[in-house]
Amino acid sequence: MEHHDVLTPPRARSSRGALATYGRLPAVAGWPYLAVSALARLPVSMVPIATLTAVTSTSGSVAAGGAASAATAIGQALGSAATGVLCDRHGQRRVLLPLVAAHLLALTGFVLTLGGALPALLAAAFLAGATLPQVGPLSRVRWMRLSPADVRTALAHEGVVDELSFVAGPAAVGLIALASGARTPLVVAAVLTAVFATAFALHRTARAAAPVPAAATTTGATTTGATSATSATGAPAGRAPSVLRPVLGMLAMGAVFGGTQAALTAAATGAGRASDGSLVYSALAVGSTITALGTVLVPAHVSLRRRWLVGAAGLVVGALAMLLAAGSTAALVPATFLTGLFVGPVMVTVNTVTAESGGRRTGGAAMTLLTSGTVLGIAAGSALAGALADAAGTRWAFSVAVLAAVALTALAGLSGSRPARAGSPRS
Repeated sequence: MEHHDVLTPPRARSSRGALATYGRLPAVAGWPYLAVSALARLPVSMVPIATLTAVTSTSGSVAAGGAASAATAIGQALGSAATGVLCDRHGQRRVLLPLVAAHLLALTGFVLTLGGALPALLAAAFLAGATLPQVGPLSRVRWMRLSPADVRTALAHEGVVDELSFVAGPAAVGLIALASGARTPLVVAAVLTAVFATAFALHRTARAAAPVPAAATTTGATTTGATSATSATGAPAGRAPSVLRPVLGMLAMGAVFGGTQAALTAAATGAGRASDGSLVYSALAVGSTITALGTVLVPAHVSLRRRWLVGAAGLVVGALAMLLAAGSTAALVPATFLTGLFVGPVMVTVNTVTAESGGRRTGGAAMTLLTSGTVLGIAAGSALAGALADAAGTRWAFSVAVLAAVALTALAGLSGSRPARAGSPRS
C-alpha cells in the first residue's frame, strides 16, 4: 500500500473515493477487530450510569448515587492517563490484561459494598472507574501505527463508534435495570469487559502499538506504517505544550456535553417529562455521527486550525440555539441536532491534532489524556449546569454549553503559525 503523509489523504480523491476509504479499514485490521473494539468500549459508557442507578436504587438517595457516579468519573479520568503512560512504556497487551482482571475485581468489590457505608462505596466506585480499560483511545493509537495513510478516516470511524457507544451504553443500562434489577447492568458490563476487552488486548493489532525505542524517535527514524517523530508544525513529537491545547479542547468539549445533558434534563423535567431529556440528547449523537463520517470529504488543504475554528464556532451557534429554545422541548430537538452537527468534526479534528502532536512513543498518553479531559469536562459542566438550573432556571443552565463552546473556539486560535510540511495542512 502506498503511504501518504499521516494527516493528508490524496488531494485528487473524489467524494466517492473519500468515502470508499472506510472500506480499507477492515482490510487493514479485519472485521473482527472493528466489532471487538466497538463492544469493548461499551462498559466505559455503561459503568458511570450503572453506578448511579445501582447506588440510588439501593440507598434511596439520589445524592449518594450522584456522588458515586462522580467518584467513578474522577477515577476514570486519573486511570485513563495512567493507562496511556503505561501502555506507551510496556505495550498495550501487557497493561490491558492485568487491568481487565483488576477492573473485574473492582466491580465485584463495588457490588459487595452496595447498601454499606458511603465512604467504602465511594472508594469502590473510584477503583471501578480507575481500572476501566480505555479501548477507544488505545484503538486510535493502533490506527496511527497500522495505516498512516488512512488515519483521518480511522479517526472519523472511531469518533462514530464512540458516539454510538455513548448512546447505546446508557440505553442498555436503563433497559437491563428495568428488566432485571439495578445491579444487573454492572454484571453485564463486567461480562463485556471480560470478553471483549480481553479480545482487544489479545488481537494481533496490539503488536502495532508496541513500545518504540527512544533511539527511533531521537534520530527521526520511522518504519513503514509508523508516524513521524516530529509534528507538522516542526515541533518535537510529544512535547507537553503540543498536547496541552487538545486536552484543554476536550475539557471544553466535555463541558459542552455535560452542560447540555444537564440542561436538557432540567428542561424536560420542567415540562413534566423528565425521561424526555435523554431522548432529546440523542439528537446530539445523531448529528455528530453524520458529520463525523463526512469529515473525510473535507479537502486536505483545509488546515486543522481552520477546521477546529469553524467547528467550534458552529458549536457556539448551536448552543445559542438551544438556549433560545429552552422553553420548548419540541424546539430543543432541532437545536440539539444542529449542535451535534458540529460536534463530530471538532472531535475528529482534535484527535487528529493529538495524533500529530503525541508522537510515536507518547501516543497512548496523549490519546488517553483526551479521555481524561472529556470526563472531567462532563462532570464539571453537568454539575455547574445543574446548579444553575436549580438556582436561576433552565435558560441559564444552557449558558454553560455556550461558554464552553466559546472557550473551544478561543483555543483554536492558540495554534502555532509555522508553515506546514510539504503537502501537509497546518495545525
